[in-house]
Amino acid sequence: MRSIDATNAPDSRQRRPAQLAEGELKHLESILACFVEGSIEPGRLPTKYWDMRVAQLDSDYELVPSQSHRVASLQRKLALLDAALNTASAAADAQERQNRRVAA
Repeated sequence: MRSIDATNAPDSRQRRPAQLAEGELKHLESILACFVEGSIEPGRLPTKYWDMRVAQLDSDYELVPSQSHRVASLQRKLALLDAALNTASAAADAQERQNRRVAA
């Protein structure tokens, strides 16, 4: 019996071709644009979900360099959006606590 060398073993999970990633990239870019425009409420789907979807592109597809740059750009924009949402949420919480103190 011949042993299988790990370097010669077939990859059990083939990455998809870059051409198939294009539709996903366009979809994610349009969703992020809607979040930025404000036409989608940020609470509808958390940014962590969209960040996971973007990360899947990198792991599931054999991206060309321009697509990799777009993925990185999406990740940066999502991080900025998440930070802005967290800041806005913290400010709203502080305002609510202040309103309760005034009302008491």
